[in-house]
Amino acid sequence: MGPSVLLSDPVALKRRFVDLEDKVNIYEQVYAILRSRPQHEANSVFKRIRTGDDPQSILRHVEHGDLLLQLRVVPESRYRYEFPFMSPLPARLQTQDNPYLGSLIYEWEVERPRSPVRSPKRRGKQLETDRSASEDSTTPGPGPYVKPFHAAEVHDPLIDSAEPSKWTDVTTDNTLLRSLLRSYFLHEYQWFSAFQKEYFLSDMIADRRQFCSPLLVNAVLALACHSYRELTDRAEFWNPRTLGYGFLTEAKRHWELEQAGGRGKLTTIQAAIILNIVYNLNAMVKLGWQYTLQAIDMAHKMKLFKKPENWETLNPRLRAGRDFTAWSLFGWQSHCTYTLFEKPLVDDPPEVPLPAITADPSWYGEVWLKYPLEKILYPSHFAEFYKANTEFRVILNDISKTLHGEAGQSRSPPAESKIAALYWRLQAWYAALPESLSPRTIVFTAQMKLHMHYHHAIVTMLQSLMTGVSDITSSAPAASPESVAFPAPSQNVLAISSLLNSDPPSEPTGPPLPPLQTAFTLHRTQYETLLRLYYLRHGFEALDVFIMVSLMTLAFITTKELEDTRLSSAQPPSEEQKAHIDSLRATLVLCTRGLYDQGKSYYLSQTIFRLVRSGMHVDEKELLREYASLPDEEDSADAKMREELAQRLWPHPHPQAQNDWQEDVETEHASGPAAQEQEGWKVLDVLLKNYGEVRMEAPESDDSEDQG
Repeated sequence: MGPSVLLSDPVALKRRFVDLEDKVNIYEQVYAILRSRPQHEANSVFKRIRTGDDPQSILRHVEHGDLLLQLRVVPESRYRYEFPFMSPLPARLQTQDNPYLGSLIYEWEVERPRSPVRSPKRRGKQLETDRSASEDSTTPGPGPYVKPFHAAEVHDPLIDSAEPSKWTDVTTDNTLLRSLLRSYFLHEYQWFSAFQKEYFLSDMIADRRQFCSPLLVNAVLALACHSYRELTDRAEFWNPRTLGYGFLTEAKRHWELEQAGGRGKLTTIQAAIILNIVYNLNAMVKLGWQYTLQAIDMAHKMKLFKKPENWETLNPRLRAGRDFTAWSLFGWQSHCTYTLFEKPLVDDPPEVPLPAITADPSWYGEVWLKYPLEKILYPSHFAEFYKANTEFRVILNDISKTLHGEAGQSRSPPAESKIAALYWRLQAWYAALPESLSPRTIVFTAQMKLHMHYHHAIVTMLQSLMTGVSDITSSAPAASPESVAFPAPSQNVLAISSLLNSDPPSEPTGPPLPPLQTAFTLHRTQYETLLRLYYLRHGFEALDVFIMVSLMTLAFITTKELEDTRLSSAQPPSEEQKAHIDSLRATLVLCTRGLYDQGKSYYLSQTIFRLVRSGMHVDEKELLREYASLPDEEDSADAKMREELAQRLWPHPHPQAQNDWQEDVETEHASGPAAQEQEGWKVLDVLLKNYGEVRMEAPESDDSEDQG
């Protein structure tokens, strides 16, 4: 655009003026820093200018405290979080068959909440030894038991040596980029490990393209922005001024370039998993799923799940990276299709088995953690976690095949013997967990989530069975850790009943199953105990999408229990009934507060938070304001905007999705397997519509109280 056009176009002229004004403002702020800061800080800024850093990245350093100041700030390490409403652990959770009451984290958090912090005897020498001493036991020292996980920092010399700015055009600020990488490896990497960490970082340093690529780096950084708490606008995925928007845009550009090349690579498959997660965080679940579908197609073309004929002669590093990617992709699709009640995309696990940890620990790698004021490093026992988590997802994949049919087949009622065998496999898996993953010793967030996932799956199935599919819009479904999970279709309810109540195989592999209500109470109790212990130790402020799922599930269950208790209680209720109602309210307040905290990192949790709050009784809403310090509800115009945005982000291909859900399910079952794949999207659309109706048509008395 030439000068004459600029002068004749007032809109372009105004845009140019705003851009120049912003640029001048940045320069003025950098100049003010050089003039007003202490000499040593001003020298550091000047050196960054001489090395070519742009003014905006320098300013971001100072604003976020990443230039000298942040190095002197000790991360949050308070002894424990406090429950927002009722402090004691509810009596209904303190049962003799609750294994988590015998855990070390319970002893540190509940039984000794105000005792001086002392190291367990078996770990007493660890504080005086070097890094290798922390490998001697699978029980961590006192640090992880007395400090929240988000206070830790990933310690990895490879990150310190990396220059991520060579792989992205978004920013040249390597200090910030390294902080983002540490945040990613701390929060999301362990739960969904799309690639082998050491290979990725080594290739980043060496400028190799085998296990690192601009696409993968930008995808990782886009995800890391959601967990990096210094970015206060990290949930605003629509804002082009945010770092996350920039990295995601850059990743999409590289994706399109690679697709145009027509040749799939391991890093492309790995990036597809990361991009799917990012889109899910941004509430664009269906769009994100397309990346996984393309990754599966690439994997089949590369025969990634098959054992190559020359496997033994392959370069060991290439072989390990290839096999790690195959297992990670298999586990990702297994997890997603199971929680979406869909057929698996891949029927069988990779032909190359997971290596024994003792035989090849380097295949898995390790994530080392450094806690504030600690002189040692703690291993996360990543190898044991990854192996156990992957084996768990193999079982999930087989359950999906049994309940929903193998890939390409129509659904049919499963044989009870197959369902029973799968159930006993789950029990055997749980009983065989290594010491670092036992109920006694778990403390890291990924370890606790693995146990929660086990109980969450059973609780969700039992809830669907006990409430019935037709009641789903009132009790609401659970969601998958990185996507939305929906209730089992009606034809699968009997299959789930068989899973929980069928006779064991001819050769007994476990104890007899308890009655349905007993099983529900058992797993719901342990599930909530884990969630509460997670909060006491780690809080709900750091990015953790599976925690959002757990909070939502427990919130819906508790809301239903409160409704039932109100209907069945005497008027006025007895003291015992009052105590029970208060304990349920405490759980609901805790869950809703957690959803609000998670919503600071990603939009999906903001939507779920408003959905949960809109369905709460006015008494519980008052408790939220009093004990959880949450803001008042948004006005109707804002609520309408959010509902419309959410519905656009979650496409619903069927106009009748706003009708009764059960009627739609019956229609879809009559129209064939292709239409069945859309059931989940329709259920969510009904939930969003209900959310909008509650906000738009709520009684004026409730609105006035909420806004007051």
